[in-house]
Amino acid sequence: MATTSSEILAQLAAGQTDLQAGQTEIIETLNTQAQVLRLIAERLGVIIEKLTPAVSEGPTMQELLAELVTRVGDNAALLRRIDRRTESMAMSLPDDVVRAMKEAPGANGNGSNGHTPGGRTAS
Repeated sequence: MATTSSEILAQLAAGQTDLQAGQTEIIETLNTQAQVLRLIAERLGVIIEKLTPAVSEGPTMQELLAELVTRVGDNAALLRRIDRRTESMAMSLPDDVVRAMKEAPGANGNGSNGHTPGGRTAS
């Protein structure tokens, strides 16, 4: 299968033509993808612009978080005061009231000592 140099050159030229056609197709595809990416970037920019408040509008995220932390801290202090006051009130109750409270059904239907109103142990 001897091929002449002119046949080899013809095959090389045909291969180069195929490569150039492939390169053109790749370049066109890349240009199309670049246009799509530009459109997506523009749309994302619009979304981000709409979601981001102007500097002068409303508190910043840091200010919101600081306010939230402050409020949680204030609530914790208030709950501790309520707990202390409840404990001191319980200490000053008469014994018959304490017994009645222990036997009274709680939120789950059981008394605070874990027994149902009939005296059975809660399961």
